[in-house]
Amino acid sequence: MLSIFPELFTYALIAPFILRIGLGVYFISQGIRHRKEDALAWDALWSEVKIGSSPVAPILAKIQIVVGVLLFVGLYTQVAAILAVIFAGVEWHKRTRVASLPFQELWTTVMAVVIAVSLLFLGAGFLAFDLPL
Repeated sequence: MLSIFPELFTYALIAPFILRIGLGVYFISQGIRHRKEDALAWDALWSEVKIGSSPVAPILAKIQIVVGVLLFVGLYTQVAAILAVIFAGVEWHKRTRVASLPFQELWTTVMAVVIAVSLLFLGAGFLAFDLPL
């Protein structure tokens, strides 16, 4: 079937750019929120699964902010996309296991994973430091 607007395919690199900016802002805001509001819930999760102690929450929040910044500026986009998938899985696990937190919409996490996987395959798009080889 023919495309209705074939001229728009010229601007195909705008789509990964928009996805990258949106996912970067999402992860920056999630990291800031985890640093301020959800620190006790992170501590409860890590003590429940016996992985770490209270310093784990701020470290993970900082890493989440760094992942968001990397996505936002388009630096190491594929590595940041893999880390975003991992963080989204941890976030979903945290939301389902810790009863003190309100359950986050599953679809937000699913969309974050879908966008991150698409960036893994599509690349960074326009206005990024990553260059396709």
